[in-house]
Amino acid sequence: EMAAPRTTTSVLLAVAVATAVLVCIRSSGHLASAPSASMRTAARMPMVRGLGQRLRGCGHRSMLARAGEVAEEGDRLKIHFKILTPEGEEITSTKAQGDPIMFTAGAGSMMPGIEKNIIGMKVGETKMVDVAPADGFGEASDENIVPIPMDKLPEGVEVGSILRMGAQGLPVRVTAIADGEATVDINHPLAGRDLKFELELIEATVPPPGLKELVVEQVEEGDKETYPKMGDVVKVHYTGSLLENGNVFDSSRERGQPFTFTIGVGQVIRGWDEGVAKMSKGERAILKIPSEMGYGQMGAGAVIPPDSDLQFDVELIDITPGPSSS
Repeated sequence: EMAAPRTTTSVLLAVAVATAVLVCIRSSGHLASAPSASMRTAARMPMVRGLGQRLRGCGHRSMLARAGEVAEEGDRLKIHFKILTPEGEEITSTKAQGDPIMFTAGAGSMMPGIEKNIIGMKVGETKMVDVAPADGFGEASDENIVPIPMDKLPEGVEVGSILRMGAQGLPVRVTAIADGEATVDINHPLAGRDLKFELELIEATVPPPGLKELVVEQVEEGDKETYPKMGDVVKVHYTGSLLENGNVFDSSRERGQPFTFTIGVGQVIRGWDEGVAKMSKGERAILKIPSEMGYGQMGAGAVIPPDSDLQFDVELIDITPGPSSS
């Protein structure tokens, strides 16, 4: 289970994006538990959204979507989509789950069945397409049926249990249990199936040019002597916003509770680890963090769009030396 600081209201902690690579499953951490569910409810999709703009040639494309705007590679797109059987029976949809999804066209973060068909669509257009396994959830493979020790799984797991793997909640199913070991099928429940996708383009915008490096702008001086080192525990107040438009997505100040983390061990995004390490005790600074040092192509939930540069107003309140500090 993820600790409380990894909730959507406190999106600072870095999330480990799970993969379906066999060696990762065999050698790494636990799988988060979820109630047993059918294959239909197991088919889940990431929820992300946001806005963006940039100049292309001599024309300007607004942050606000306009009817008739055409999706192009490199655009930040907001879409709703349904997954259906070839006969037209709905399996799952973003509308049923509450939010549209947002992604950068051509960045490879979505299935080919979406990427290939969304380019050229107009804002407001809806299109139904046939999707083969290669462009959907892939072919089912015996290599994705793997043994995992029971002590790596949540309590109460039984044959047929559906587990959620990693930050994106990828569904995996327990198919057998014997001799202290569970057999887990990490093929997606829709792997190997021909499907239909219904795509609805809600918005096509152009993200602004990105930051090239981390920027630390001092607002108030600290003691200029006490700087956090790897392994030290720091206490901070912060307000996080999107650099492109100033929209605030998280604030410890609003909650009235400072945020505590350990420097240099990957508990937070890289921009925080490196930026806060440059601050002295008592200092307040603005951290401007490029997307690749934040949440990258995946974004974070419904608050940070993919490929977003971030800005944090951070006050370093206290530093507690770690075990390795003298």
